[in-house]
Amino acid sequence: MEDMSFSIELKCLFCDSVLQGDTEKEYASGDMIECQECSELNDYDALIEIASEEGEQKVAEYAQDEIAKMLKKAFK
Repeated sequence: MEDMSFSIELKCLFCDSVLQGDTEKEYASGDMIECQECSELNDYDALIEIASEEGEQKVAEYAQDEIAKMLKKAFK
C-alpha cells in the first residue's frame, strides 16, 4: 500500500460553504470562526470533530479499496 495524503476542508456548520479563515492566525480549542458567506460563528472544536470523522471515513474507504485490489490479485 502506498502512502497517501488526504485533505479535508472545514465547512460552515450552517451553510456548508468552505471556511476561509485568516491564514496568519492559529486557531485553538474554544475559538469561534466566522463564516464569510452567512456570518455565523462556527465552533472550532465541532469543526475539527466533523473534519476528523470525514478524514477517518476517507481513509477507511481507501484502505478497503486497496485491500480489495490486493485480494483480487492474490486469488487470480
